[in-house]
Amino acid sequence: MAKKKKQKRQEPEPAATEQPLIFLDIDGVLAPFGGRAPPGPPTQRVAKLDADAAFAPFDERCVERLAAIVAATDATIILSSSWRARADAVAVVERRFRAFGPPLSEKVPLPTTDINYHSVRQWEIARHLEKRPARRWVALDDEELVGGEECAERRALFVDRVSTIDSTAGLQDAHVEEAIRVLCKQ
Repeated sequence: MAKKKKQKRQEPEPAATEQPLIFLDIDGVLAPFGGRAPPGPPTQRVAKLDADAAFAPFDERCVERLAAIVAATDATIILSSSWRARADAVAVVERRFRAFGPPLSEKVPLPTTDINYHSVRQWEIARHLEKRPARRWVALDDEELVGGEECAERRALFVDRVSTIDSTAGLQDAHVEEAIRVLCKQ
């Protein structure tokens, strides 16, 4: 008798969520550089004195603008910033969102893109979306996520879904309108 070959069971592709998502960078978006140098790692002494002081302060107007996007769309915030790689940094973001109040306080704890995968930001977000598809999403980032050679392979996924922020100014009203439009599309 011939043995029957076992068919490999194919896992179904996950269904795309209807929940709108915001892939959020911190430095340059909520914490604009405004002519200052990008923050370096905190010194041990500063970190011991005040965990929040070791991280760039958020611009209140930028946080209010993020809150306006969330209020209009009920989007889930996915932390895609390099801050995601440090538990103390994520705790600072969550503490600041709680202090702000609704709707941001309602989004804590924050999910993140993979904390063990550091590459081109566009690739990090694309990898997240491969594992957890979403129909409606936007990326708020000061890094280039559409242009450039390194972004060419996944460019089509990102076109019309990215609001590129001027890192010296942070999140502005035009970005709010753009993000709401993208998240409310279809």
